[in-house]
Amino acid sequence: IQLLGKRTSYVQFPNRRGGALDTSYSMTVLAWIYPEGTAGPLFNYHPSARGVHFWLKTPRTLYASFMRRKGRKYTAPVRSRSIQLRKWQFVGASYNRNTGTAALWKNGRKIAKRFIGRIRLATNYPVRMGARSGDRRYFKGRVTCLQVYSVALTAAQVRRAAKKCFKAGEL
Repeated sequence: IQLLGKRTSYVQFPNRRGGALDTSYSMTVLAWIYPEGTAGPLFNYHPSARGVHFWLKTPRTLYASFMRRKGRKYTAPVRSRSIQLRKWQFVGASYNRNTGTAALWKNGRKIAKRFIGRIRLATNYPVRMGARSGDRRYFKGRVTCLQVYSVALTAAQVRRAAKKCFKAGEL
């Protein structure tokens, strides 16, 4: 999908408690992205308020913040300034409740991690990609092969997921 970096350019995914995107305990979200120069949401739970979010915080900074379901408080964010503009890259964020660790991924490698504690995730809301209500940052670029898992994938699983949507030579 091509996102235009505007308030009205987004994709919204319905979701509710117990919905297919309500991962609750652990999660991994992955996607191929082609950023074109603006920061904004790649995968943001609760389009008009606060929820777990995976963003380009700046045009080159990959960022994830995980919100507690109870009390709705954010954990410390995990971030990495490793995004390249106008180039396809496979990125992701994960949270492993067993270890209490959040991580960021790029091209099958873990590029950042942080201990955030054992929490229950605020993933029981609709999700938006591209724009969040009340925020002037809108992602501009392309996104394909979005994948959401209710577990924290290993590095080998992330590398396999990168190939999941394509035949040899596509992309």
